[in-house]
Amino acid sequence: MYLKVDDISFSYDGKRSVLKNVSFALPKGETIAVVGASGCGKSTLLRLISGILNTNSNSLSSGKIDINSVSTDEYLKDGKLAFMFQEATLMPNLTVRQNIELPLQIKGVKNHEKVGRLIETVGLTEFSSYFPNQLSGGMKTRVALARSFATEPELLLLDEPFSALDIAWKSKLYIELEKLRELHKTTIVVVTHDVQEALLLSNQVVIIGQLGQIQANYKITTEKSLYNRVHNVSEFLEEVYADYLLPIQKVIMTDGNWNKLTGRADNQVEEKVANGHFKI
Repeated sequence: MYLKVDDISFSYDGKRSVLKNVSFALPKGETIAVVGASGCGKSTLLRLISGILNTNSNSLSSGKIDINSVSTDEYLKDGKLAFMFQEATLMPNLTVRQNIELPLQIKGVKNHEKVGRLIETVGLTEFSSYFPNQLSGGMKTRVALARSFATEPELLLLDEPFSALDIAWKSKLYIELEKLRELHKTTIVVVTHDVQEALLLSNQVVIIGQLGQIQANYKITTEKSLYNRVHNVSEFLEEVYADYLLPIQKVIMTDGNWNKLTGRADNQVEEKVANGHFKI
């Protein structure tokens, strides 16, 4: 397996566990989606995988993360990991081209042809000299996506990068993500609140409960490529409804803490999910 998360537990204050005994594995070139209610530790898990989480004397962590059979620290030295945050986090004084070039400049690499291809792939050729304050939200996200692939990452971590976009822009960026993933054979871990998005993007869906433990792990079996899923959303969601969509939403909604907060019984949740009254 390319990415192995083995029995990871983490606490910021040494008292309350944010993550508890989390384990999963992902083959190279595939995508895993991590879903769950707010505060369940999804983003913390992503930061532990990336190695960017700042720990202190009060935090406690255990378990092991291997990327391509080496530790996170060893893997980071190769510069083959990219992290795309929920916000585009573009440099305001740099143009579209310069923002995408930035990771290459940090590595001391110049490749104008590659940057040009990335700009073209995300449909921003006419805007390459624009600054971030001249761009729409969707365009900023496309710049951030292109920048994430500038160093041809082997592992890409996405923390709800499309959450602020409408469905039309999401669909376009899903396609751009798939084009770039296929081009670079990138392995992807994506955190999302949206179960439909998780199913559209991934080969595997992991559900983390309110107590930071994995509630379920689904391997998504379908012959449809992401391109076909996005261009035939209704058909795809109908295909996966009974086996994946309904069960995943039910697991999230019947999580112990969520159920206590709402006072709903399992059969009430199942009925409301089936009738389309909830969307996570």
